[in-house]
Amino acid sequence: MQLGTVGSDEVHVWLVSLDRLEGTAAQLPPPDRARAERYLNPQAMERWVASRLALGQILAKYLHRPASTIEIAEEEGGKPRLPGRELEFNLSHSGDLALVAVSQRAVGVDVERIEPARDLLAIAERSFGEAEVARVRDAAPHERAATFYEEWTRHEARLKCLGVGLAGPEPAPGASVAVRNLEVPSGYAAAVAVAGEAIGALRCWTML
Repeated sequence: MQLGTVGSDEVHVWLVSLDRLEGTAAQLPPPDRARAERYLNPQAMERWVASRLALGQILAKYLHRPASTIEIAEEEGGKPRLPGRELEFNLSHSGDLALVAVSQRAVGVDVERIEPARDLLAIAERSFGEAEVARVRDAAPHERAATFYEEWTRHEARLKCLGVGLAGPEPAPGASVAVRNLEVPSGYAAAVAVAGEAIGALRCWTML
């Protein structure tokens, strides 16, 4: 497989360490620079900028043109896309990590820093189906946070794949989406989802 080419049955996932990525908002397209300026927390702004810079660098590998020339639009539900559907991709970031997923099929990815102090069972009961809630409820106390975030990232990756936000309408019944949890550094959980019955070949890289 040639890097920069994704097959029809493949999903590529890039893990990015945001704190190690150099760059400034001045390198982003004007709409992204304007969005960066709305951040009140400097660290949150720097990490968001880093995630967008990483996304541009990764997409440039597949589109074979400079990152500065890549225009990213948003669908009605807020999902980012390339005009003309040249490639499907999705971005997620949390803490100092980001994930970028690339595919020829609709794709969603989610990474979350684990925060065990939250009332995770209550959140699960509001957000998950019966089977997922039961898995969180039945987890041993020391495993509940990891179990919850495994399910949460699967849930959000699926919604992002379908282009539906957490506060938006429910996906159409029977929507075919394959989901898989991903190996990420300790203290985080992550998952990727792609349209279809199976993920296919999953290939992962680390961008430091």
